[in-house]
Amino acid sequence: MHPGNILVRIAQPRNPNNTLLKSRPHVVFLDVGMTAELSSNDRVNLLEFFKAVARRDGRTAAESTLKLSKQQNCPNPKVFIEEVERAFSFWGTPEGDVIHPADCMHQLLEQVRRHKVNIDGNVCTVMVTTLVLEGWQRKLDPDYNVMKTLQTLLFKEDWAKSLQYTIEGLMAP
Repeated sequence: MHPGNILVRIAQPRNPNNTLLKSRPHVVFLDVGMTAELSSNDRVNLLEFFKAVARRDGRTAAESTLKLSKQQNCPNPKVFIEEVERAFSFWGTPEGDVIHPADCMHQLLEQVRRHKVNIDGNVCTVMVTTLVLEGWQRKLDPDYNVMKTLQTLLFKEDWAKSLQYTIEGLMAP
């Protein structure tokens, strides 16, 4: 996706004199070429990963990350888990709290690269798409707290069930 693939469509009113029935603008995405199909196991692991990120639970985030590939080749998973745990511990401090969640995700993905952790392509596509969408959201509304929204969606029982249902409906094989 790039800015040329995003349009804002505003429907023209049938009666230009009637200002009561103004329509809302619609964001239109063109050429959305990145698609993914997640297995039930991938959906569970990805949801656990996002829950761990929202809780700032580095150990669970690292362990979930290691489960995001059927053929894990990380040479030293213990060191990877410890490094991610340290990074998450810092992000939970007042000094680390100023780091934007997307920047934390970028740092986590850098650790994934450095430790040669495999992430299956379909799961990686979902993660990258999530980061792209978060970047757009940040540009559109810099004051919006994506972490608070993630926590609301994942930790309220009814929201979590709704999110699980949505993920299953969108990503079902």
